[in-house]
Amino acid sequence: ESQPWPSISNSAKDLVRKMLTQDRKRRITSAQVLEHPWIREGGEASDEPIDSAVLSRMKQFRAMNKLKKLALKVIAENLSEEEIKGLKAMFTNMDTDKSGTITYEELKTGLAR
Repeated sequence: ESQPWPSISNSAKDLVRKMLTQDRKRRITSAQVLEHPWIREGGEASDEPIDSAVLSRMKQFRAMNKLKKLALKVIAENLSEEEIKGLKAMFTNMDTDKSGTITYEELKTGLAR
């Protein structure tokens, strides 16, 4: 584990890991978060400012997301009607549970076809 994780309690790390689980079926629910030992036992959270390395990584992540959104917007605005119809059909085929979203597993299965 890299800095600043050594200064974070094991219980807090466990909660964060569970909240960041990529598979939504395995990810902890909000109700489970409220029942997590770190929350129930009044886990300690430092009043110290966020480590500059962590803050820098968070800013980079945020900027990357903005760049991705902008790139996708530019791509989407330049698609033809035919391409849009094709993408909609592809999405519908991948969304096997008809939830309106594509899970990691649905994406993996859809791309394997």
